[in-house]
Amino acid sequence: MFGIGTVARLTGVSPRTLRYYDDIGLLSPDWIDPSTGYRWYEPQRIHRLHRILALRDLGVRLIEISRLLDQDVGVDELRRILMVQRAKAHDQLAEAAERLDRVETRIAHLEEQTMVNYDVIVKSTDARWVVAASEQLAGLDEIGAAQGRLWPRLHTILDSLGVEFVPPSIAVERGREPIELTAALVVPDGVSCNVDGVSTVELPGLERVAATVIRGDDFDAGFAALHAWIAESGEHEIGELRELYLDCDGPRETWVVELQLALATQD
Repeated sequence: MFGIGTVARLTGVSPRTLRYYDDIGLLSPDWIDPSTGYRWYEPQRIHRLHRILALRDLGVRLIEISRLLDQDVGVDELRRILMVQRAKAHDQLAEAAERLDRVETRIAHLEEQTMVNYDVIVKSTDARWVVAASEQLAGLDEIGAAQGRLWPRLHTILDSLGVEFVPPSIAVERGREPIELTAALVVPDGVSCNVDGVSTVELPGLERVAATVIRGDDFDAGFAALHAWIAESGEHEIGELRELYLDCDGPRETWVVELQLALATQD
């Protein structure tokens, strides 16, 4: 028989891992010295250990390895397990490739001083229950005035409902010339309102957005950074942007705003 130290040296598996395999019933020693607790293994145990290591190298979970080895599972079941592992490996490769693209894009952006301050991430957003009002605008130059009309109306309605305002305020723009501008304030589920062109609706979540957070009110630079990132990374916009006003209580230079551009879904 081989002692646990010898088995560890022969297989490259640490004694700690061998003891763990024993604890979970995956690889038990053939004899444990009652006076020292030292574990001893017959040669066939090393054969089983090599099978365990081969399956682990393929990403098979320990619980599945135990079932494969102890229940004499057939080839079809082993093939199914390995096909699942293959699909996972493909997904991991795709994620790694996307991460590499983002790193390359970020490196390229570092060459442009104006973009260094904008960190872009891709994420999904959740649906939110909001009180909202919308206007159709001919162009971008009308957005400021429209927001000046919409936000006070929303806050007045919120006060009349007895609902405390909780950030963020959300501005949504869809389309170009005309632009559909929606101003929205988040409210608790169950709040209902339909008055003066203001109504409670569910603002849909977005499956994928490119997002950055700005401090201050340089929206043009923030959106320029997002557009540049999208062009560099080969992504595609779907015609919707959102501004989430996270903290706008103080002077404009202290504002904190998250900018989002909706992205096309990936195949």
